[in-house]
Formats: sequence, C-alpha cells, structure tokens
Amino acid sequence: MKFHLRFLGAPEFRGRTTPSAELDIASKYIALMAERIGLKPLMPGGSYYQEVPVEVTTVVPQASRVRLLTSSGERIFQFPKDVTVGRTFEAGKVSGEAAFLGYGLSAPQLNWDDTDGLDPKGKIAVILDAALPDDHVLKPVDNRRLLMSRTGALRGKGAIAVVTIINQEREARLAEKGLAFSLPERFRFPDVVTGSEAVPSQTTAGAATAAPTPPFFQVEVRHDAGAAILGVTKEDLAKMIETIRQGKRVASKKMPGRKLAIELGVVTRQDTTLNVVAYAEGTDPALRNEYLTISSHYDHLGMREGRIYPGADDNASGVVGIFEIAEALMVERPKRSVIFVWNTAEERGLVGSYYFVQHCPVPVDKISANLNLDMISRNDTNQLYLIGSNKISSELDASIQTMNTNSIGLKLDYKYEDPAHPDRFFFRSDQYPYIRYGIPGVWFFCGTTEDYHTEGDIEAKADYAKMEKVSKLVYLVAMDIGNKPALLSLDLKPEIKARGEQNMKIGWR
Repeated sequence: MKFHLRFLGAPEFRGRTTPSAELDIASKYIALMAERIGLKPLMPGGSYYQEVPVEVTTVVPQASRVRLLTSSGERIFQFPKDVTVGRTFEAGKVSGEAAFLGYGLSAPQLNWDDTDGLDPKGKIAVILDAALPDDHVLKPVDNRRLLMSRTGALRGKGAIAVVTIINQEREARLAEKGLAFSLPERFRFPDVVTGSEAVPSQTTAGAATAAPTPPFFQVEVRHDAGAAILGVTKEDLAKMIETIRQGKRVASKKMPGRKLAIELGVVTRQDTTLNVVAYAEGTDPALRNEYLTISSHYDHLGMREGRIYPGADDNASGVVGIFEIAEALMVERPKRSVIFVWNTAEERGLVGSYYFVQHCPVPVDKISANLNLDMISRNDTNQLYLIGSNKISSELDASIQTMNTNSIGLKLDYKYEDPAHPDRFFFRSDQYPYIRYGIPGVWFFCGTTEDYHTEGDIEAKADYAKMEKVSKLVYLVAMDIGNKPALLSLDLKPEIKARGEQNMKIGWR
C-alpha cells in the first residue's frame, strides 16, 4: 500500500488535475496494475480505458482586461498579472458603475447586511475576501461566507459582475514568490447528464427557447488593483481587510464617477480524460453476467498559484485500496463478476462516475450495488463513515454491518448519511450517480481533516492500518454481495421499482 500511495501522492504528479498529462500517467499506472493483478479489460477492443470527452475553455490574456474609468482617466489591469477569473466564466464584455459592498454578505437576521441601503442591481459589486473569526456569530451561516456563495447572492440581487479583492495571505504569497495569478479552466462534458431536467422522459417537446442570459463575471484582483479601484491606499485597504478579520463590518458605499469595464476573451479545445475499467469474472455461469462495481476516483485538484495539492488521502488512498481488494478477489472470486472503476473527474462534479453509468459497458439493471472508496486513510483508525448504504436496499447496509461485526470491528458512523446535512456529503462522491440510477450504493469515508483540499494532504500522514481495515471490509462485503442468490433488493425507496435511467427524475434533496 505504501509503495503505491507514495507514488500516486508524489508532488511530481502535480495534483492529478483533470485533464492533464500527470493524470494520464496515473491512468496508465492504474491500468498496468490492473493487468498485473490479472483483471480483464472491459472496454471494446480489449482496452482498460473508457474515454470521456471534455471541452476545455481557457482565458486568453491578450484579449482580456479590466479597465477603471474615472474623471482623471483610464487605468488598465491585465490578466494574469493583476486579475484572474472565478471558476465559471465566458467570453464577453460588461461595464457599469462600481459599488463597494464590504464583505459582500447579507445576513440581516444576524445583524450583518452589506447590501442594506445600497442596492447592487445594475452595479459592479466590489467586495473584500477575508476570513472571519471562527467564533463569529456568522458561523451558523458558514456556507454564506464562501466566496462563491456571496458572489451568487449578489448576482441574485442584480449585480452585473463581482470584483473580489483577494485576502492578505494570498496577496503575500503571490508577492513573496513573484507569481502572477493562475487562470482557471472551465470544463464541459457534453456526453454527461447530471440534472433530472435533461432526462429524455422529462423533456417537454416544443418548449419555448429561453432568451440568452447575459454574461456574468466574477473576477479577483491583487491589492494594487483593488486599492486603485476603491480610490484608497494599499495601507487603507489592508486596514479594511483586517477589520473584517476581526469580525467587524466595513461600511459599504456608493462610488459615483468610478466605472469598471470587464472584457474577457476565451478559447475552447477538445480533449479526453479516462476512466480505468477492469473486471474479475464471476465463477458461476448463471450469475457471472450480473455485476458488482467497486469504485474510487484518481483525480484531484492539481496546482493553484504555485501550490501543489497532492491528494494522498483524496483519493490516492481509495485507488490503492482497490488494488488490495482486487488482488484478494483474484485469489477467491465470487459468483458474480466484479467491475473495478477508477473514475476520472470526480472533482469536476462526479463526471467519471456519471459517464460510466450513462455509457455503461454492461446493462445497468444487472449491477447489484456499488461500493465506493473515497478518502480512507485519515482520522480515528477504528472509525468509518458510511454514506448511502441504507437509502435503496436494506440488504446493503445489513451486509456491511454483518461483515464488520464478524471480522473487522470498526465503529460505523452514519453522521453524514442524511442528504439534508449541511455539508451535503451524500451528493459529493461517486456512489451518488449509481444511487441516481436506482442502484444501491455506499461511500466508505474516513471524514475530512484540516488538510482536506490543501497542500497538507500528503502520504506521510496516511494511516495504513485504517486503510487495511477499510479495504478488508469492502472485500468481505463484495464477496457477500457477489455470492448472494439474487441482486440486492430495492426495498427502501418506494419510487424505485427497477434499476435504470428512469430513476434520475427522483429527488434526493
């Protein structure tokens, strides 16, 4: 285990973002491991790879800029030296009067409303990014503190764009290393359906075509640009950010005579990313054409502004766990066939797993269940979270409980099982697309740590004893489900009558 985790979590993989050459190397390593273990390829032509088409859109710096227009003239801020964009963007132009909205948060019930008395409608909102104290009164609405949530709320109130002045820590890091901003890429996966509105059975024929939505920009600027936009010194800007860090509001204000114009040019290319798919054939001639899938994603977050996000726990640990499970299953195979899926693009929105179930190389109504390993190497050695196991089939959770009680002895925790949990983990890993298709699915999960989605998610912090316990448990459950006389029953969600795409219209929220 340690050998594989040290390799896949190494900084040379530059965080295994989707798509990237480093992720392609990881897919090659996984496929070679599958071949060495003795697993068979499942894709046409004897391939271990399921190709997932992707359109990648990037910003063209030479065609992009932010202009500040005042009575004294024009100042231009360049991409990526002074400016970058948020994760969602498109080509276009927008201009309007700027309005300063402090932290950009509206929570009047908690005595914090940066839009009180200043309507952002038709304005370009300028806001500050800073971390409020952990014990601040706004903690109960923590999700509203996220930059994308604040941006979305301002858009909902009519702002035509949001300009965010980055926090002190990020400014200092860029200055210290002499770095420019990273420019994000936008991805579209044309052959993947994630929303129920796109399911053919729900499409309304002859519906009127909606009017095109004007572009909305969320851009981030360095402190030089931010101070200039606000018409203050960098020292004054630093004091404003520090005020928010202390948990206090900075007064919003109108900015008459200060206009911003944002121009964004983009280019789109066609690319491909890969699921790695292999299987162990079942031993029973009558049951080997029924299946169980065991999955983990092998992508992570890549690099951001010079920082590598290794993704050792998330989710090189799950990849390695499947290696161990596959080796054990090749020694003693169950009656049903077991498909191993190492998914791409989980961090892009569960894309690899959605693609697999929607372009499945076997009939989806023959898949008994999905066992998904995502982050299995951290926190209490003897504790494990289960997500999804008791949503569709009581037999799935019963199998896990029995195997664990008889052989492993982990403390199984259902803390994150509820779809209404504020962290929404139920929707956040690759078991969910199976559940959307009415296939019983479960996520084996160690929980998050302070290193989640940071540079600190490194191999040296992995708990190999925990990885071994979780992998053994999944192996035992796979053997149990793989040897049952029938597919797992669908007895917990009355709307689900059979496995298949028709279940995409069923709500889980």
